[in-house]
Amino acid sequence: MANVMETKFECNNQKECNRKKSRWEELQEKYCPLGQKELDDFISDTSSGRAKVRFDKHFHKRSLERSISVHDVKDVVWYGWVIERNKTAKSTSILILGYVGRNYRPLHVVFDTLNENEWVAVTVTAYDPNSHAWKWNENFDKRVCFCNPENNE
Repeated sequence: MANVMETKFECNNQKECNRKKSRWEELQEKYCPLGQKELDDFISDTSSGRAKVRFDKHFHKRSLERSISVHDVKDVVWYGWVIERNKTAKSTSILILGYVGRNYRPLHVVFDTLNENEWVAVTVTAYDPNSHAWKWNENFDKRVCFCNPENNE
């Protein structure tokens, strides 16, 4: 297995981070099952031709930089599971975790559904959670830190 360079970082406001974490866990416990059902419905609709995955420009740019293929992303969408769900006025996004390749590389895929009727989804981005390992538990399926180390300087 490849060595992963881990960035050590200390939280400068543990109380605030814990408050955000607690609220986030409450919301995700409530909405992740809904996100998984939405993903399952989407996969079913895709199989029957009623929906499709569309990759936007941002995804194509980032996927080249991060060595992530369209095939990897589709594998995560089809075989991964929802670990976060977010809803805004414009769209619903889900964060899907899957493992790809012979080394079972962890991969997070951020997937936006644009419209319930159309079932067209845009893959916003995909990334290896090792790039922000401090944010995640050891399985990369649960966010454990809500700090932004870039703001701690």
